[in-house]
Amino acid sequence: MMSDAFTRQVAREALYRLSPATWALRALNTRLDEWQIKQVSAPAGARVICLVHRQAGKTTGGSVAVAHTMIYRSPGSTSLVLAPTQKQSAEFVRRLRENLLKAGQKLAVDNTFGIEIENGSRCLALPGQDDAGIRGLTISGGDLVIDEAARVDDRLYDAARPMLIRYARSARLILLSTAWTKDGFFYRVWSDGDEHDWTKIEASIDECSHIAPEDIERERRAMPATVFAREYMNQFDALESRFFSSDAIMAAFGGVVGPEPDEQDDDPIFVRRAVFNTKVFAEE
Repeated sequence: MMSDAFTRQVAREALYRLSPATWALRALNTRLDEWQIKQVSAPAGARVICLVHRQAGKTTGGSVAVAHTMIYRSPGSTSLVLAPTQKQSAEFVRRLRENLLKAGQKLAVDNTFGIEIENGSRCLALPGQDDAGIRGLTISGGDLVIDEAARVDDRLYDAARPMLIRYARSARLILLSTAWTKDGFFYRVWSDGDEHDWTKIEASIDECSHIAPEDIERERRAMPATVFAREYMNQFDALESRFFSSDAIMAAFGGVVGPEPDEQDDDPIFVRRAVFNTKVFAEE
C-alpha cells in the first residue's frame, strides 16, 4: 500500500510537469510575470516570439523554460541557446545552472557554455556571430532559444531553423528580444509572422511587477523620447535612425521645398538652385 508521502510526491511531480509556472514558484522560488508564464507554458513544437521591454526578465523566463524542458518536458533532449555575444550566452547558462541546482538536479557536465544533467538532457550556449559554429547540431526535442534576437544576424537564424526540423513536433523555438530596428528576422516575424505558425507575446512596461512606476517615469524624463520608446515601449526604430539622429534628420528635411523654375527657363530640369540652407553637421 502506498504511503501518503509517496502519493503526495507523485502528485507534486505530476503538477510540476503540467505547470512550469507552479514549478518555478515552488521549486525555484521564482514568481513569473504573465508574459513569462505564457512563454514557459508553450506546448511542444511551438514557435514563440516575445517582444519585451528592458529588464522584463528575458533571461529569467528563458532559463526557466529550458530547465523545465530538461527535467520534465523532454528528458534526454538537447537544447541550444544563442545570443549576440559569448558573454550573454554564458550568463544564460549561469542562470540555467542556478535553476537546475535549486530543483535538486545533479550536474553530469558543467562548464561555462554547456550543462548536462543525469537524465541525459543537455543545453549548449553559443554566441550569435558565426553560423558555422552551429551547423551539425540537432535540437532533439529540446528548446532553441535566441536571446536578444533583434541583435542576432539573419544568417545565424537561417542556419539555426533547420536544426529543429527532425523534431519539429517536440522541439520549441523561442525568440526573446527588446525592440531594435525595422529590419532583420525578429522584426519581420513580429510584424508579418503568420499567427498559425507563431505565438506572439508582448510584455508591457505597465504590467511589470518588479519595476516601480516612479522609476519608469524617471527613465522617461532622462531619455530621448525615441530611445525610451524603443527600450521600454516596444517600438522599433526606423532603420535610418541607426545612422542619423532625429535632430539631424529634421534639420536636413524639415521645411524643405523643391525649386520653382524661372519663367525664362525653357527646361526646368536644368535649373540649378540651392535647396538645403541648413547646416546639418557642425564645422570643425
